[in-house]
Amino acid sequence: MKRALIVTAAFLLGCGIVVGAAVAYYFLPAPGGDLAPTPEEKTYPVTLVDFVDQRTLPLTPTFSEGSELRAAAAGVVTSSACVPGQAFASGTVAFSVDGSPVIALSADVPFYRDLRWGDAGADVDSLRRALAALGYSVEPSGKFSRDVFEALSAMQEKDGLAFDDGGFHLTDFLWVPPTAAAVDSCEAKIGQSYLPGTTFAATARTLTALSLVRDEAEHMIPGERKLQVFGVAVVIPENGVLADPEALAQIAASPDAEKELTGKGEDESALISGTSELVTALRVAPVPASSVFGVHGSQGCVESESRTYPVTVAGVNLGMSQIIFDGDPPPKVLLQPDPGACRAG
Repeated sequence: MKRALIVTAAFLLGCGIVVGAAVAYYFLPAPGGDLAPTPEEKTYPVTLVDFVDQRTLPLTPTFSEGSELRAAAAGVVTSSACVPGQAFASGTVAFSVDGSPVIALSADVPFYRDLRWGDAGADVDSLRRALAALGYSVEPSGKFSRDVFEALSAMQEKDGLAFDDGGFHLTDFLWVPPTAAAVDSCEAKIGQSYLPGTTFAATARTLTALSLVRDEAEHMIPGERKLQVFGVAVVIPENGVLADPEALAQIAASPDAEKELTGKGEDESALISGTSELVTALRVAPVPASSVFGVHGSQGCVESESRTYPVTVAGVNLGMSQIIFDGDPPPKVLLQPDPGACRAG
């Protein structure tokens, strides 16, 4: 009986302590300062920053077929500068026939006739551009006139060509396409007879374009981009197609491209990748993705107080949307906007 009384007393005492503590907590003042709970944020500040849209781009390479280089000269091949793996430099001796040099000349229009003073046409303009590229003082277009005559006369004297009359003779030149790559094979050997129009050398396939994959282009911010491909820095135009022969030649010649960008075999159209960023940075406002609503493609809206602002979504990174305002931005946006109609308010 005594033991039961002791247990009952202890139980009542414990209940009293608990009730007393609860009453005391209820009447105590709420904590303030750093101990106060932080209310949930409802807005996010708008701050403009530079954005260059750094990303990795998939690119499709395009190759041209190799070229067969043919000359109009005839006779025994007495010397040859043809070396597999090396390209012919415009304005240098490609080979000699019966002791007379044949000059490699890079031009955008093939030569098909001898040219004289007063001649005109696409081939004359092509010759003018080819001579100007070699450093001669020649206008890029016009009839065969004094400037062309003087340039050819200087070349004939310097290289000891078969003719010295200032005219253009097919037998003195080997036409080389501007995009011609390194030599793949040398067909005419020293000591062999060479007939006009037969193949002197064949070049390998040439990289003629790098094109941004269409699906990727449709989701990209328009604008010129700096591009790094196999360690080579170039600028890819806004249309997403790099076709500059000089830039493509640098890319193809890169040691890193040797295994992945040969232009031969089953993988000749396999995608390659390059890192890129916009040439001109955009001014964007990073905001939480939850604050953007009504998104269609790259267009959407944000809300600030009772007004809706149309925006362009330039990109999304780590849950933050990089947005561009059509006009002046508000100081802050709602984190949880009312997903109503997306139009300017």
